[in-house]
Amino acid sequence: MSKYRVGIIGAGIMGDIHARVYRLNPLTELVAVADINKNKAQAFAERFEIPSAYDQFDEMFDECDLDIVSVCTPDFAHAQPTIAAANKKINVLVEKPLATNVQDALEIIKAAKDNEVKVMAQFSHRWVPAYRQAKDLINRPEAGGPVLAYTRKNDIISVPTEMIAGWVNQTTPAWFLSSHDIDLVCWYFGVEPVEVYANAVFKVLKARGFNTPDAIQAQVKFADGSLATFEACWIYPNTFPTMVDSWVQIVCENQVIHLDRKYEQIEIATPSKYEYPRNLLAYHFENDEVHGAVPLSINHFIRCVDENLEPLVTLESSLTVTRILDAIQKSVETNSRIYLS
Repeated sequence: MSKYRVGIIGAGIMGDIHARVYRLNPLTELVAVADINKNKAQAFAERFEIPSAYDQFDEMFDECDLDIVSVCTPDFAHAQPTIAAANKKINVLVEKPLATNVQDALEIIKAAKDNEVKVMAQFSHRWVPAYRQAKDLINRPEAGGPVLAYTRKNDIISVPTEMIAGWVNQTTPAWFLSSHDIDLVCWYFGVEPVEVYANAVFKVLKARGFNTPDAIQAQVKFADGSLATFEACWIYPNTFPTMVDSWVQIVCENQVIHLDRKYEQIEIATPSKYEYPRNLLAYHFENDEVHGAVPLSINHFIRCVDENLEPLVTLESSLTVTRILDAIQKSVETNSRIYLS
């Protein structure tokens, strides 16, 4: 049986995880990688035994006859390769968010529908067992409808100043962090957002020469009157015992759900530090296998392509996330309430 030919755009952290998953899935074979840094693309290709490396994704599309492409570029650089791939009739798995403005998201959706290909934004948190269990609990009639949500996703300061320093000025903690939480809450609530108000703080990172907020808090009102607050901050001291302090609370009419991903079920103390190692999204085993929510979501997309299924994360739901994030950005810039049509 022939395998699906896969290309990866972006030879960074997420591209590495995607490559490991595709390499082990019996339905796929890695045939090409593209990165604007050709040396980086070539090193990536050597590491994963990929035949072809490019510095232009359109050249990769023209030469490699791809069935699937993973777009693992920075937040602001998702739309162009996703639209181009769809127009080449290539199925696309794109890292979250789908796009960083509404118009780009709409163009992605149009390209996917016009060319009858599958496009899914990689909102991998839906595959974390606890988050999926929360969805099932919220859907039970005895729970009553959701009333209130509060989410917190805060990073240590090395994330903006080191890990993504090269492009941090082209994103915000809301786009980079809250996008996952917004997707979860919209999935849980199942109703349309209608109103957004947000504030941002510019202090610590500004003093270090970065043009992005330290923190953003946003409140979203939904059509049924329910409310959600989204907090994103990335100036925690690097001594914090985990990279991400992640918390979700959902208050329903008859129940309250708390989801604390800070610990991820394991704590470790050594002579030099105390930490909470991360493992629920992607944990690398010694034999190069990757386990967790991220590989589950990637393999889900492969199955959707193979069996012609509708992905769990729809384009319409991803558009809603982009609409909210775009409204958060506009609210911060104008210090005003934004109404969603």
